[in-house]
Amino acid sequence: MEINLSEETHWEKAAKTRMGKYLTRTETDFIFKSINPSQIHTVMDVGAEAGRFSLLAANNNATVIGIDVNSYGLKRLKLKTKHVDIIQADARKIPLKDEIFDAIIMIEVLDYIAELDEALTECYRTLKSNAPLLLSFGNKSSLKSKLREFRGKSYRHSYKRVMQCLSKTGFAVTRKMGYSWLPFGRTSESRLVPFLARIEKLFALKRIPSLSPWVIVHAVKSNKPLADDL
Repeated sequence: MEINLSEETHWEKAAKTRMGKYLTRTETDFIFKSINPSQIHTVMDVGAEAGRFSLLAANNNATVIGIDVNSYGLKRLKLKTKHVDIIQADARKIPLKDEIFDAIIMIEVLDYIAELDEALTECYRTLKSNAPLLLSFGNKSSLKSKLREFRGKSYRHSYKRVMQCLSKTGFAVTRKMGYSWLPFGRTSESRLVPFLARIEKLFALKRIPSLSPWVIVHAVKSNKPLADDL
């Protein structure tokens, strides 16, 4: 039976909102300021869904593999490009060989994975030595997360927990940035989004990731596990 793939996914729709555009632009700028695309030949996009970041990597002539548990999103991605290979798989058990990627992108995925150490271990295993992992996560210890709890929602991992797990797994964090201080959800069309984004930039809130609602990190695979101390 042929599946109708014309309906956009939630994340595709969200990316078109004012808040979604702000978040995607912030994440994209961080990624391309953290890595040199000309040196990245093989990329894995973990939680690729319909390809927000897979498409960016493919446009820079990299060989891209998009992984997700959601088959519909992956099929939507294949409609958009032939230059991304898709695999329906769990981030905690990636069916690929060791040390084959020049970079891994894992944006807004960790909130859906309780087993943080398992997911990061798989990233470590499949990355080449000294290759970068770019990931983002909602910070459970932020004020925004505390406010979300009143509505029955919360981010899954704290800043401290993610940093400790990265170190324990064997990643060296080389760059990190806080963002999404705006009091809106991803699907918001509030006209205040551009204004508040400028306020966020003016007060350099990105410099305090430990308190930020969202954090994006550039980490590098080292040759041996690091100390747990931050």
